[in-house]
Amino acid sequence: MAMRPETERETGGGWRRRPRQARSQATVSALLTAAEELFSQHGFNGTTTEDIARRAGTGIGSFYDYFPNKIAIALALLESHSGRLADAARRIFVSHGSESLASGLPKVIRSLYESYRDNQDIFIRLVNDVPELRDVADIYSIERLIDRTSLIFLQNHEDEILRPDLSETHQFLNMVFVGSIRQYLSATGHEIGEDEFVTRLARTVYCYLRDGPVADDA
Repeated sequence: MAMRPETERETGGGWRRRPRQARSQATVSALLTAAEELFSQHGFNGTTTEDIARRAGTGIGSFYDYFPNKIAIALALLESHSGRLADAARRIFVSHGSESLASGLPKVIRSLYESYRDNQDIFIRLVNDVPELRDVADIYSIERLIDRTSLIFLQNHEDEILRPDLSETHQFLNMVFVGSIRQYLSATGHEIGEDEFVTRLARTVYCYLRDGPVADDA
């Protein structure tokens, strides 16, 4: 039976059904890997569902068994990468949580930057290419993913932090940290290299935490 044109399927998102058996999980994994590769190489608009199925080594019918359209598999990629990034963030904060702020913070910032950089095709480019993903991007944003673990990290170093309101400080630094990384990765023609950028970002965050309250003008 002939498939409906893809344009008729490009409305809405979400799984058609999730895989439960090992064979189904392997098929979905192959489809997700193929979609990620093709979106990275050709962009969302330059990739068709047929391209994804072909790259995955399966039939187009298998694609539509799990995903109603291309938006749905893009959303599944965002979900998958968000989960992995959240797990990585927890490991990063825990692994450096017992170190001093001066020692642990630069390592945390560098590791988080590298995790975000390695997933930028999903968190930046794919979200920018697919308007429907922007509506849910906040749910999977790095700010939200690291919110709890980053606050716990700061609480564990509260005796080293001179800022009076830790919750407010945490919220502000999350915005600065994520905004700086997103801007750096989105821009081209940088005047400073990646290593220097991360070093400066870590120094900025550390100095802010250690600066303490600013006295009111007399």
